[in-house]
Amino acid sequence: MKPVARNLIGEINKPIFIAFNNIKGKNALLPLLILVFLSVSSCGPFVTPAADPDAPEEPDWIIPEGPVQELRELTWDLHHQKLWVRFNFEREQVIGQTEMLFTSDMKQDELIFDAKTMEFDSVYDVRSNQKFEYRQDSAIVTVDLGSEFEEGDTLVLGIDFVSSPPERGLYFVNPRGEDPVKPTQVWTLGQPEDNSFWFPTIDHPAERATQETWITVPPHFKTLSNGLMKESRMEPGDSLRTDYWRLNQPHTPYLFVLAVGEYDIVEELEGDILYRYYVEPEFAATVDRIYENTADMILYSEKKTGIAYPWDPVYSQAPVHDFIARGMENTTATLLYDAVQFDERAARDLSNQDLIMHEIIHQWLGNLVTAKNWANLPLNEGFANYFESSYRLHNNGRDSYLWKNQNDRITYFNEAEDYRRPVIFNQYQVPEDMYDRHTYQKSGQILRMLHDYLGDETWWEAVRTYVEKFSFDAVDVYDLQQVYEDVSETDLDWFFKQWFHEPGHPSLEKEVSIRGNSAEMTVYQVQDTARQPVYRLHPEVLIKAEDGSFVEKVKIEEMVETFSFEADSEITDVIIDPDRVQLAEYYIDPELDQLKHRLDDDRLLVRSEALALLPEYLENADVREIIARMAREDEFWGIRMTAFETVSETAGYFTERQALDLALHAIFDNEKRYEVRSQALEILPGLALDDEEMRLSVQKHLISMMEDTSYFVSADAIALTGELFPEEAAELVSAYKGQSSYQNVIKNAVVDALIMSDTDESREMLMMLADEPGDFRYSYDALSHLSALIPEMDETMRQEIQPLFMERIGDPYANYRMLAYQAVVELGVIEALDDLEQAADRYGISEEEKSEIRRAIRVLEFERNELDG
Repeated sequence: MKPVARNLIGEINKPIFIAFNNIKGKNALLPLLILVFLSVSSCGPFVTPAADPDAPEEPDWIIPEGPVQELRELTWDLHHQKLWVRFNFEREQVIGQTEMLFTSDMKQDELIFDAKTMEFDSVYDVRSNQKFEYRQDSAIVTVDLGSEFEEGDTLVLGIDFVSSPPERGLYFVNPRGEDPVKPTQVWTLGQPEDNSFWFPTIDHPAERATQETWITVPPHFKTLSNGLMKESRMEPGDSLRTDYWRLNQPHTPYLFVLAVGEYDIVEELEGDILYRYYVEPEFAATVDRIYENTADMILYSEKKTGIAYPWDPVYSQAPVHDFIARGMENTTATLLYDAVQFDERAARDLSNQDLIMHEIIHQWLGNLVTAKNWANLPLNEGFANYFESSYRLHNNGRDSYLWKNQNDRITYFNEAEDYRRPVIFNQYQVPEDMYDRHTYQKSGQILRMLHDYLGDETWWEAVRTYVEKFSFDAVDVYDLQQVYEDVSETDLDWFFKQWFHEPGHPSLEKEVSIRGNSAEMTVYQVQDTARQPVYRLHPEVLIKAEDGSFVEKVKIEEMVETFSFEADSEITDVIIDPDRVQLAEYYIDPELDQLKHRLDDDRLLVRSEALALLPEYLENADVREIIARMAREDEFWGIRMTAFETVSETAGYFTERQALDLALHAIFDNEKRYEVRSQALEILPGLALDDEEMRLSVQKHLISMMEDTSYFVSADAIALTGELFPEEAAELVSAYKGQSSYQNVIKNAVVDALIMSDTDESREMLMMLADEPGDFRYSYDALSHLSALIPEMDETMRQEIQPLFMERIGDPYANYRMLAYQAVVELGVIEALDDLEQAADRYGISEEEKSEIRRAIRVLEFERNELDG
């Protein structure tokens, strides 16, 4: 599973800049890089002063503690499960029947299965139709079988049930059709143990079963489940259709899936596999871009794992609304969040590659070979995370691979500022706690280090052996270790112990002394060794000399170690771990001349790190020119954007004309990457807008950039217009208030601009946008801002705005309704009492909402009585 990425405007794979602000001294801690590619989560600033080599780190972070978690022992083996379901959309219920084929693993007279938030009509033996007594608690059901079953005996258990999932396991989207712009859908997400919220099963990651699913829906809906759809037939008399799906290979129950919605489906047969691409009808024209390279990723996975696609020959992908993850690797049927869908304009800037690769490799590493418990979840997710990078190396080149890995390092380091736990960890409070940056990014980087240590040939041979040996089986980290030790004929206990079983990571300082053709490097491990180990590391060291560069590998295993290097010519620089393979934080202290030379290095992260440290020397005119040159000319877009960020954050060191010319170069001189153009816009707020000529120039360029080919650059220009020209914002952005765009980024920006304005025209436009139906950021922000302005409104404006909030009392979304309850009280709308009484009877509302309604009714009734009194 890929967790949801949260960033400024919700788009996928949009880079976001990590600002290295106020870098004042040397020894800046640099877990590179400055720009990160947002494939999982946003990152914040990450620069701290160097520590004293003799002093431990301050104990700002914690090691989480909790009860030791053990999953229950399974005494019945589930072989096959049949499931028939239909839906009550009005009450958001699943009406179902299931049959489960079991074999007893021991002599016993009870059977336990998982079932939450459901009622049973009957629990019975399908073969004899004998009904069983059962005891039900909040999570499990214990069935009294009435007689003993011997080891090896079989049972087909039947259950008729109705489930009402509490937004766990199965989710209804717009089930009553109250939202005119959001489609009605049903979808499921079973990991970790949520499928038992909507159907009875053995909800245990080490269980495996084959599966048949019958889904009955209104005929305008399309369905998706695991495996192949074998039949689709209309039901007699009730205008419903039943689709029959079957998966012939056993998989764990958390991977059982269904999805229902109105889709176009594009099918392509490549090799022996049928690829089924679901999209909402308005995105049918870009289906090839949305799911680009899917078949190649399957081929890549087959090649690297050594195992042909191990499931029924079909792979489906479908986007769903309100998905609580970015993707879920259900066997043969991946669900993705709806933001994977984009039109032609957005397709110029966006790619779903990392996400699609992540879920595809799970078909082998996660589904075919499955972690036996949640403590070992990092085995599934670490491989998926690292395969994202590996496929980048294959498809996009080495720089993209390095950029992605560095993003993953920083994402983990940011989390490690708060807590550090062993990667393999059975002291979580609930299984969901394991879905963090340790499980994903840190685990992926650990596998990267192991790959680097063992070498390409041994690494991939071990991957193939691991997948082959444990196909259709459940594993733990010791199984992985044993395979890598057997294949490499190497004792790897030190590696697995320090990286999988201990919390934290190393922090390194170094001192370098260069004398002609000789150099000496001393490395200090300065992490808090009271809570973290002294690490054994095997980094490369790049030695740069007058007649060329070369690399040596060193082994670090003590707190302080010194290494000597010799070259055939004068050594100019020594750089440890230039590609940042080791999961370590580095304290570095280069001189300016070294930084200048590093900016010409062909290694991406050497240049990136040097550029990040240049602001320390901005008083030097040569340095400013170097930064400007990097912004204009570096071959990698991330370096160019980093340079623009440096200029925007340190604009006082550049003349107004220098800064503006640099921005205009990116904006108008064929800069292909929208990320760079967008960052160049950030230079404009630093210019002296009190100068009329400069003010008019900036405004002109912002207006021009509102028409940029990229939605994101256009949105940034619109939002900046509100920030820089609030009095004129409504007029300048008015043309964009109705423009549709990817994930509504344009309307979001228009609202942002209008909120910064304080004119009658801007408020009128906000009212119009707040009145648009649907659950969108822009409409909610507009409504929320108008609500906050109520105390300042005159009576005319208060009268104008009343209908807007009255209408929202019956909104399908609770966040809008809550705003409306508060606003009608603030406005004193006694006429809202009848609507509030009806709202109190709304099906399924929370206790918090009921309390807010009661409060509103009390206040308005008091005001009515005062008027009548």
